[in-house]
Amino acid sequence: MCTAVDFMGLPLKNPVIVAAGPWSRDAASIQKAIDAGAAAVVTETITLEKSQLLRPRIYRQEGRLLNTTLYSTLSFEQLERELSQVRKGDSFLICNIRGGTPSELAYTATAVERFGADALELCCFTPIGTKMENLAIHPDEIYEMIRQVTQKVSVPVMVRLPHHAASSREFVQAVERAGAKAVSAIETLSGLIGVDVERGRSRTPTIGGYSGPHIRPVSLAATAMLSQLADCQIASMGGVEDALSALEFLMLGASVVQLGSAVLLGGYGRITRTVKDLEAWMRAHRYGSVEELRGIALDSLSPFEEILTRRLHASLDSPCGQSCGEVGCPCVTACLDGAVVREGDRVRVVRERCSGCGLCVSLCPGGHFSLRK
Repeated sequence: MCTAVDFMGLPLKNPVIVAAGPWSRDAASIQKAIDAGAAAVVTETITLEKSQLLRPRIYRQEGRLLNTTLYSTLSFEQLERELSQVRKGDSFLICNIRGGTPSELAYTATAVERFGADALELCCFTPIGTKMENLAIHPDEIYEMIRQVTQKVSVPVMVRLPHHAASSREFVQAVERAGAKAVSAIETLSGLIGVDVERGRSRTPTIGGYSGPHIRPVSLAATAMLSQLADCQIASMGGVEDALSALEFLMLGASVVQLGSAVLLGGYGRITRTVKDLEAWMRAHRYGSVEELRGIALDSLSPFEEILTRRLHASLDSPCGQSCGEVGCPCVTACLDGAVVREGDRVRVVRERCSGCGLCVSLCPGGHFSLRK
């Protein structure tokens, strides 16, 4: 199968993994993800002390998704029974675990390994609460958490990183020195869904984990940076919705991708469609393996400091008349230089004013603009 990958030593049938979350909270939900075609499923975060069930806990507004669930509401005994019921077949089970101290995390790791975990994902950071806030700024603390786990278990370990850690050489080196085989990034961002200005009240009672397609630019950047910083494999997450968005992450260096909020909002069928569409795209574009396309977009990126100054200006490649309809011309309105002007029913570029920012290229609904030397 052209989509098969080796991830942390696990022979995955495709690079699509289901991320930790309420969509993988018990045997029934994990089984749905496996039956839908996921190569691996990451459990909802497991801790020694079960979480309280918050009501409400998931919020959505205009595509923004916020989740205030911190970890599993099942006891350790319940989780052991649930995981024993999963029929993995040719898929793998990855247990996401969390602990407040190195010894607590190591104890949890050895327990879930006995429960049948094929790999572990360590949740050393959280966008909610203050229990583990010290870890967020100290790579040495993270190193010790991971080291004690990798010394106690025989299954491979990956570590889930927030954006600030994924872009830090110190954090990435600490993770690798401690023996982790992979990193997953990015953790959800801290966020609020908004404020009801008429009532003067927050629409959510607390800060939660912000996820969904809106954070994809942030997670894409994190994948690109990790590809430069890390020697271990990368599991990208944060805005992975379908095969095309999965390809973006793979082309920036990810070995696998994790679907989370896409499953919550689109159902388990989203997994099946993503896998099938990914296979179809690779066949149509004559890729024999995921490894052939992994990281191919990195050569088109340069460090900000190394980008050479280029003299570019906007150009109209085709006549622009009334393609914007009655909404007005966004290219004219947004041009800070006043270089895009409307004269009657036509638009033209005043080249002498244009500074080459490129905004008109992105804004034009008719695709009439390009940047030229």
